[in-house]
Amino acid sequence: MATDRSPAIRIYRRVSTRFGPLRDLLTRNDFHPISPPDAIAEWECCDDRGTRVRFFGATLLVEALDDAVADDFDARHRMALPSDRFLPDGGEPPDRVKIIAGSDESGKGERDRALCVAAVALPISAEAEAITRGVRDSKLCDAKEIIELAQWIAAHFTHTVRAIASLARAEALRAHGANESRLLAAMHADCLSEVHDHAPFLLARVDRFAPNRPVAAKLVGKHARCIVDECIRGERHVACAAASILARAATLRS
Repeated sequence: MATDRSPAIRIYRRVSTRFGPLRDLLTRNDFHPISPPDAIAEWECCDDRGTRVRFFGATLLVEALDDAVADDFDARHRMALPSDRFLPDGGEPPDRVKIIAGSDESGKGERDRALCVAAVALPISAEAEAITRGVRDSKLCDAKEIIELAQWIAAHFTHTVRAIASLARAEALRAHGANESRLLAAMHADCLSEVHDHAPFLLARVDRFAPNRPVAAKLVGKHARCIVDECIRGERHVACAAASILARAATLRS
């Protein structure tokens, strides 16, 4: 599985949920609805240039090929967004995502090792170097690569790792109702929250391990402006891949 550099990402936030005019405009301008939409979205669409638009909870998440395409989207479509202030429709410009946090776990099926979760805040501007150095899904790395890459990641990016020793796993599981997804969600949210305290981010990527997006439910309660994208094959994103390497390195040391 290849590791992909992040697109240009813009976040439009409004109190109003009156986004119907924008959806109609996108449909008239060659955007195609995605059905069913991604788990995060109430509705989703994309165009032939690969611009992906997801709407949820009065928030619009736009991912475009590059900054030029994202700026073109803004110029063409922002006036169709509602305004929540004494401004004409269109409102304020979007937030530009510059840092993406990723989290991942290791040791889930290895009962004789520690269960580890790591989170990393990785600037989009550093993704190319990370890929060049070989940052990718830890399942594609040997032990030597994992240790070397983990040392580089830890030295350059804000991160945290949480580990539950093998002998403590049963007790930790009982504390979360014998539900492994609840335990993992709590660990992911705690790691991301700690990273956010030192390197605030607007978007986090997490490999989806439960359909009800439990990490988002926990993290948004602590950091309301964060968007948690619990996505399939999360390790294709650089920040998730970096987190998977840190988590795997911690498991190997246990």
